[in-house]
Amino acid sequence: MSPPIVIVGEGRVGLSLAADLLDAMDSTITVVGRSPDRPSFLRDLPEVTYLVTRVPEASFGESIDKLIGAEGDPIVIFCVPDDDLAAVAREWSESTGLTPRAVLHTSGVHSAQALAPWRERGAAVAAWHPLVAVAAPARGAFRGVWFGMDGDELAARAGSELAERLGGRTHVVRPEGRSHYHAAGVFASNYLVSCLRIAVDALRRASEDAELEALLPLAESALRNLGELGLRDGTTGPVARGDVRTVAAHLEVLDPRRAALYRGLGLELLELTGDRLEPAVRDRLEAELDPAGPDQANRRPSDE
Repeated sequence: MSPPIVIVGEGRVGLSLAADLLDAMDSTITVVGRSPDRPSFLRDLPEVTYLVTRVPEASFGESIDKLIGAEGDPIVIFCVPDDDLAAVAREWSESTGLTPRAVLHTSGVHSAQALAPWRERGAAVAAWHPLVAVAAPARGAFRGVWFGMDGDELAARAGSELAERLGGRTHVVRPEGRSHYHAAGVFASNYLVSCLRIAVDALRRASEDAELEALLPLAESALRNLGELGLRDGTTGPVARGDVRTVAAHLEVLDPRRAALYRGLGLELLELTGDRLEPAVRDRLEAELDPAGPDQANRRPSDE
């Protein structure tokens, strides 16, 4: 038998992780949450035990020690909001007599230091953040995912073994680089949503019967190109082609805030792909996209 696993948090990450670890391992899985009722997602997973937390009441520590302690030293995984992690980890460390073989957390912005109270008790700790967007509890959400890790050797080894069971991989994140790491995740996921929101609004201004569904194949094909060809060679569109007049036409119809965003993103693409273009075309594009340049909101594509 693999070690028992205790997942702290009944949110979408904790529930999805419970389902995938149940499928991947022969461990007992316990989810501990604050909801008085068993989450509906777990109703189809009767093998997963659900406990209602009473931290920091002593009775909670006693109940979980009795339930989990008899099965051996568990792996404890904290799946709680970033801002709550340090407090929840400390409350748990003070309320239970468990001696975990490893304590992990799934926060992207925090290093293993957020679990310092457990380290002080002699437990091996690690940050174990999945690079995946989980919008709702789902089975299979963690299959093939990369996990960004830092922490103690024994805990990192346990995290690597869990990732391998899930068909994923791990990579080391420098603790001092956690904010950069998490910002990377936000740009790669959340801010894609921002861009698609703008795209949907622009599409609605051009068509009465087109919605997000019309844009998703385009977005998916762009990501597929990047996976197959890489960032530089997988990039398409007017900036990569040097279509200055097309870029100017877009800027003409965008409101100032979105035009500023368009310019910033366009300059990123120009920096990536500009060596494909003739120098004169590249310079014209850079001038069109320069946020510090003169106001071009009223220019027309024909004003060349």
